[in-house]
Amino acid sequence: MAVRRYAALDIPAPFNTRLKTRLERAVAQAIVTPSRAMPTLRRAVLVASGELRRHEFADDEIRELFSRLIEDVVRARALDTRSIVSGQPRWVEVRDKVITWATPNG
Repeated sequence: MAVRRYAALDIPAPFNTRLKTRLERAVAQAIVTPSRAMPTLRRAVLVASGELRRHEFADDEIRELFSRLIEDVVRARALDTRSIVSGQPRWVEVRDKVITWATPNG
């Protein structure tokens, strides 16, 4: 089995390289196999949003950063498939869940 290498996205956040990679992979997996990968993505988002709060990011900035991250992963990996159930792009559903998890009451 071959391993795909992707160019690292430039995430404008104070994350270490490991957390950036973890977020990118979790987003990509959640779009491809949502039922299996959502718990992993949720944990990564909670860790990342906590890190952003420690660096005094506002909630709006956090939501914008995650929205941009998901859209960048979709573009970089060509993951623009549509959901069979809703008919909208899968990444929209993932983005909505991530924004919910990133908010303080999410």
